Amino acid sequence: MPSAREIATWLYELADRVAFAGESPFKVRAYREAARRIEMHAVDMRSLEALERTPGIGSKIAEKILRMAEGELPPGLLRRRGAQPPELSALLRLPGVGPSTARKLWAVGIGTVQGLRARLESGEELPGVSTNQRRQLMRAFAERRLGVPLPDLMRITEELRHDVPGLSQVGELRRLEPTVRHPRWLARAGDEVEAARHAHLPILLEGIWQIGEDALLVADEDAFGPALLWQTGPDSFVQEVQDDLAQRGMRLAAHGLYRGDSRIPCRTEEELFHHAGMAWVAPPLRGLALAAREQAPVRVQGDLHTHSTWSDGLEEIERMARAAVERGYAYLAVTDHSQGLKVAQGLTPERFRQQRQEIVALRRTLPDGFALLQGCEVDIHSDGSLDLPDDLLEELDVVIASVHNHFDQDVTAATERLVRAIRHPLVTAIGHPGARKLGERPPIAADWEKVFAAAREAGTALEMSASPRRLDLDYRWLGDGGAAGLLFVIDTDAHSVQELDYMPLGIAQAQKAGVKASQVLNAGPLSGLKRALVAR
Repeated sequence: MPSAREIATWLYELADRVAFAGESPFKVRAYREAARRIEMHAVDMRSLEALERTPGIGSKIAEKILRMAEGELPPGLLRRRGAQPPELSALLRLPGVGPSTARKLWAVGIGTVQGLRARLESGEELPGVSTNQRRQLMRAFAERRLGVPLPDLMRITEELRHDVPGLSQVGELRRLEPTVRHPRWLARAGDEVEAARHAHLPILLEGIWQIGEDALLVADEDAFGPALLWQTGPDSFVQEVQDDLAQRGMRLAAHGLYRGDSRIPCRTEEELFHHAGMAWVAPPLRGLALAAREQAPVRVQGDLHTHSTWSDGLEEIERMARAAVERGYAYLAVTDHSQGLKVAQGLTPERFRQQRQEIVALRRTLPDGFALLQGCEVDIHSDGSLDLPDDLLEELDVVIASVHNHFDQDVTAATERLVRAIRHPLVTAIGHPGARKLGERPPIAADWEKVFAAAREAGTALEMSASPRRLDLDYRWLGDGGAAGLLFVIDTDAHSVQELDYMPLGIAQAQKAGVKASQVLNAGPLSGLKRALVAR
């Protein structure tokens, strides 16, 4: 049966194709909202009645969802596929390409991402593509050449695991790199591997990335540990393990662990590390200097960037708060969008004050020792000013300032914009500083050294977003030792309860950057967080 992710993908595609046809925007919005709820596991799909109880899902869409859950695609989707661009959804994910532009491109025979890329690189003028759009698109294609975005591969992993129990990600994918040049998976030998190859591979992702059958690797049960370490890499770390094993009279190869010509059964990585006399190293930390690997892991005590149904979140504040309690958090900040972000139903100052009444009432019902904080994610305008007045910001516990528009500013303007927001005395942290979306939108063109210098001077934290579509701030921008002197928050930007579980992705990126727990505002108790905010 189709997974929730597959059903959501079909609904998103149906919404895109209805929009391309110029049909009712209300229908488009309804399909997208239903897809979003299913994607975030905020929908009970066990019955028609349960679906119809879900906000925003009417009877007609509920019936479609039930049929899709049984493997039946909507006739309207199949019909439109035959008359519209084959890669319409992929085209619409590109910056600056909306339904109108897609229609103009289709009129001249462009219906795939690769086709658009080829025509742009030829220098040909295209209808509906301005000079500014061309520049944005070329930047996006350059970003995509860096590799497949991690969230796309997480989805593929989930689908492969339906057919291959015990499947492991390897290479850059297992090391949680934001983009992966050569996606690979490793499975234990068995008939289900061949079945999975036949069912899922090769995979063509949006006309740019091809994942072939050789991406699914196989190892014998007795050699799975060595194969997993070898394929995870990087080469420098594999060599380190080989050297330690050699001192103990053993030899590590891609296909097993040997003493002389005899293969030593080794079914797990833990066994292999034991043979080498080494402590197990988490995959994201492999390849880092020994001091960075031995650094105490960051453990957060709360999430300072989440959303509720007050703006574009899918869950009520109470449900988000109780989910945070279940995860052992000491605090949670609800940081809904500000008024300027109309697409996310951003809040005016009056609505933030109304929301506070709900939060104050909820605090009395939550367990002792847990703090529910009110914050906001305030838009940073193109000139660096903020979307809410200072008198409102002063009333909030946490202020996350983020860029949500004007992504194509030049280096000077983008840098000055961030620096002005960083220097605002009421800003706690800069949210997803690069404003990127992996595989969709490259980061803004800021001078990061100047941005980091301003953050050090002002004491404003930078967010390391755990959202898999962002993973922003990118640890690679900090370089070797670049995190020194900076403060950070590690947040999920969760719009649903499920997304709170993305936190380990953000922690992994912070550890790759060499960030210490003492530098992370939400790694400490609430008392320490409040002192840090007051000190600003």
